[in-house]
Amino acid sequence: MTGPIGHLVVGPRSHGVVRYAQSVFDAVIAESAGHRLAYMRTLRAGVPPGLAECALVHVHVTDRLFGRTPSRARDNLLAMIAGLHRPVSVTLHDLPQPSDGAAMQARIEFFRSVARSATGVIVSSRHEASLFAEYVDASITPEVVPLMFDTVRVDKPTESTELTVGVLGYLYPGKGHMETLRAMSGLDPSVGFVALGTPSPGHEDLADDLAKVAADMGRRCTITGYLTDDELRRASAEVTVPVAYHRHMSASGSINSWISAGRRPLVPRTTYTEELDARSPGVVTMHGNNDSALKSAIESAFVRPASTWIDSAVVPSPTAVDVGRTHERLWRRWSA
Repeated sequence: MTGPIGHLVVGPRSHGVVRYAQSVFDAVIAESAGHRLAYMRTLRAGVPPGLAECALVHVHVTDRLFGRTPSRARDNLLAMIAGLHRPVSVTLHDLPQPSDGAAMQARIEFFRSVARSATGVIVSSRHEASLFAEYVDASITPEVVPLMFDTVRVDKPTESTELTVGVLGYLYPGKGHMETLRAMSGLDPSVGFVALGTPSPGHEDLADDLAKVAADMGRRCTITGYLTDDELRRASAEVTVPVAYHRHMSASGSINSWISAGRRPLVPRTTYTEELDARSPGVVTMHGNNDSALKSAIESAFVRPASTWIDSAVVPSPTAVDVGRTHERLWRRWSA
């Protein structure tokens, strides 16, 4: 490696991809000092200060961070890559799939253009690698580096708390908030619904819809808004039954957040959750991938609340050390 590795992080600091990019940087500098970080809230021309001497620059990418539409995001990001005047590698997040509907083709073109312009490509699961091969570009083989787990810290509430079912992450259709709330129909109305997060831009109406459905059920509905890492960990520990019923997940930071708080969330059986369970047994509780199975799983979790906590003997994989070392190896190869 002839120079340091640059990390160019673009987007609001509250965005999940941006936060994960920061986590990867923190993991690699724990292993090696040869890294530089540059942060931009929005795109601007030229090489950001601190990256001018870098042999390679790495960027975490999803289309919504780089433009209002996939085509605008493609043009913006390709111009930024060209302006760096050095090799660029990327980690692709939220790959296109049929659930994108009418936006799918434009998103495919975004990811395909970015991947073809990059020196190296990383995705976060074997399932994402299969989506990439099927819909983006079968001629490129991405490296798979699973999302890291923070050190698991189990802080069970010491006092009796109100019974709740919780969903973690941004609120948007397909994340499973409404399906989870409706799956609570057989529970006593005193059991509240909690959304740990804030509505995704453009989906503020979902908060109102959830409140209305909950009110019709005679049930409390709490939407926390944005939470800092410490606030999120505390709130995650206070939820009685954690749920991650994301309808189209290909890798999930929300599931990892539950697990890092010591929780064992209810998840639908999918290609991705089976991959996660095989890699880290004991970190999730799987149920059938349908609303009826979710309802039964929630009711069972209230009967066995201990099942919603990770056993102290379980060590989720990969750790930050694993992820840091894997990235370091890839970047050394790509910048040689």
